[in-house]
Amino acid sequence: MKLRRYLALGVFAVCALAIDMRSTFAQTTDYPTKAVTMIVPFSAGGRTDVIGRIMSQHLQKYLGKPISVVNKPGASSVLGSMEVAQAKPDGYTLGFFSTSAVTAQYTVPTPLSLGDFDLVAIVNTDPAAIAVQDSAPWKTLKDLVADARKQPDKLRIGMIPGASAQIFASGFAKAADVKLINVPFKGDSEGAVALAGKHIEVHVAVPVSYKSLIDAKKVRILAVAAEKTSALYGNLPTFRDNGVNLVIGAFHGVYTPKGTPPAVIAKLAEAIEKTTSSDELRKSMQDVGAGVEFLKGAQAKAFLANQDSTYKRIIEELGLRVAPAK
Repeated sequence: MKLRRYLALGVFAVCALAIDMRSTFAQTTDYPTKAVTMIVPFSAGGRTDVIGRIMSQHLQKYLGKPISVVNKPGASSVLGSMEVAQAKPDGYTLGFFSTSAVTAQYTVPTPLSLGDFDLVAIVNTDPAAIAVQDSAPWKTLKDLVADARKQPDKLRIGMIPGASAQIFASGFAKAADVKLINVPFKGDSEGAVALAGKHIEVHVAVPVSYKSLIDAKKVRILAVAAEKTSALYGNLPTFRDNGVNLVIGAFHGVYTPKGTPPAVIAKLAEAIEKTTSSDELRKSMQDVGAGVEFLKGAQAKAFLANQDSTYKRIIEELGLRVAPAK
């Protein structure tokens, strides 16, 4: 009787496992079967939010299901990123992360790690940009630098602490040999509005952050930290053109919680590739002054590893590291 009972239990367990495996396989191969949530760990209106919403708007066409964008700002992107890391790894919760996914590992006291996520694809890269009020006296970045040297620790520059914008600000100050007052904001949109309202004199982000305020003639960009001028950014002069030897920028990517099935990641990457190749997406990105860069698989991972290594070095050189070394 005991043997029969054990055999019956064994058969039941095998059947249950087979059913569970078949169910999991079906969920993976049929993905997606419902709406997807994309978490943006910054405030609405900032560059990550703008680019994330453009991406989700066009991606849902190729993914075949609606994508809902949810803003979860706080702690230099850590709060929203944590929600993604703790979500079920089934492809229905995505993270749309900026360079802060890298920088916050070193500049935030209680950071997450890139190891908490699976990278699906890199979708965007842009250079850093320095912006001032439209009525500001400086016509060029060279003018701003000359004035800042005459009055150290007087001009206020807005940035996001712990994110790439803090690295932009500190990197610019070091390369230009100026002393500025860093003013923290939760997101680019808040800082850009403060700039337009004359609460700060300078702001640093990427060009897309200023599009609406430039159109409204509230702010203007003096230069971009790119290798060369580009029509995408209005042929703006580079930092180097103005005597500041700094080339630096930001990127955005799509992530899932660690442990997401490879088949789901492959489907997401395929849909994202079709999205970034579409004329509609490229026009939408061009309209806001944002670059398109698609990388998946080994190329995406190599890119992320390189960014991680580069930003870690810059952060340590600038003395901005807060998180303890592992």
